Amino acid sequence: MERLSFIQEASNKHKLKILLTFFIILLILISIIVAIFATFKELILNPYVNSFRSAVKYEIENFSPTGLFYIGLFGGLFFVPLPQELFFYYGIVKQNPIIWSLIMVNAGYLIAQFINYYFGKLLSGFFIHLVSKKRVYKMRRVINKYGTRGIVIFNLLPLPSPLLTFALGLAKYNLWRLIFYTALGSFMKCGVIILFFFVTN
Repeated sequence: MERLSFIQEASNKHKLKILLTFFIILLILISIIVAIFATFKELILNPYVNSFRSAVKYEIENFSPTGLFYIGLFGGLFFVPLPQELFFYYGIVKQNPIIWSLIMVNAGYLIAQFINYYFGKLLSGFFIHLVSKKRVYKMRRVINKYGTRGIVIFNLLPLPSPLLTFALGLAKYNLWRLIFYTALGSFMKCGVIILFFFVTN
């Protein structure tokens, strides 16, 4: 039986203070974003920005390799769940270059995983005060032991792998190992989709 008695747990009062501080900071950030949008509304809505937005929308709607990059980037974020597998399949059904589509969707997806990881890492100090520290350290040991297989499986199957990346950021898992096995699982999944496309067409 593991002994973790040396880890000092935060009191409920301390956890409540941390939670209230988080909500106050969140409220301040939302206020700043609203103020910036109100101040620079004309700049944000100017024709050049609108034309760029329209171009991105056009690429996404046509599932072009560039559109798949944006889908991989935005859909790979842990707070924007998108069925990327389906979009990638539509992209190759539309006769887009398969290799280029494969590279672009995974490039966008891997950039999103960097963002997810750093969000998790940034918030790890906050979360460690809200949950049991013993559980966090126990989870880190389990992740270090079995993490690579879990990362590949999560990225190979249609599971919420961006959430896993965020959680691994919280646990401060090795970033380069995470990216390698994420890429491996993601490329394998795309390979299965390409194989399915050739078998069914």
